[in-house]
Amino acid sequence: MSDDEDRDGLIVLRASAGRWVWTLIGSLAFAMFGGAMILSGRTGAVAKGIGVVLLALFGFCAVVALREMRAPGSLMLSRHQMNIVSRGRLTTFALAECSRFSTWRNPSRGSTHVVFDYAGDPDTEVSRTNRRLMGGSRSLHESYGVSTESLVDLLNEARTAGLSGDGDEALGTDDLDETDDLD
Repeated sequence: MSDDEDRDGLIVLRASAGRWVWTLIGSLAFAMFGGAMILSGRTGAVAKGIGVVLLALFGFCAVVALREMRAPGSLMLSRHQMNIVSRGRLTTFALAECSRFSTWRNPSRGSTHVVFDYAGDPDTEVSRTNRRLMGGSRSLHESYGVSTESLVDLLNEARTAGLSGDGDEALGTDDLDETDDLD
């Protein structure tokens, strides 16, 4: 049993807070540049207006980065449901209503995401388009400190175990590619 798994078979994976450090640094740099434009005696009214916009926009980005660093989000997985906490909101998916999980590589960004269909979603044009492009109507925006393939394997194992009613043994975490981002 790992540190991220409790006695009931609940596995908790935490999102990386470290990736928000660069967003915070960049946001603070641009916000300070905007502040300098406002306070400078050499800038005209238009430059001061641009400084206000820079300060407001990147100040907000810095606040978001700080919030994400403090509470980066998590995925809690049991045999019957997946709870995702992201940006202060809880989203719950019944694994019995999820299709098999798979990976999708975004060709424009080169990033790989976990995708799946959820039976509780309405059949809208957006869902159909996502299904056609990605192979699923939903995706996870985070891999929670493990490789995407390991996360897909873990989610499919939990889904299969929940569907078969095999709740006696704990979910396996041997295949997880753990990193320092997991607490």
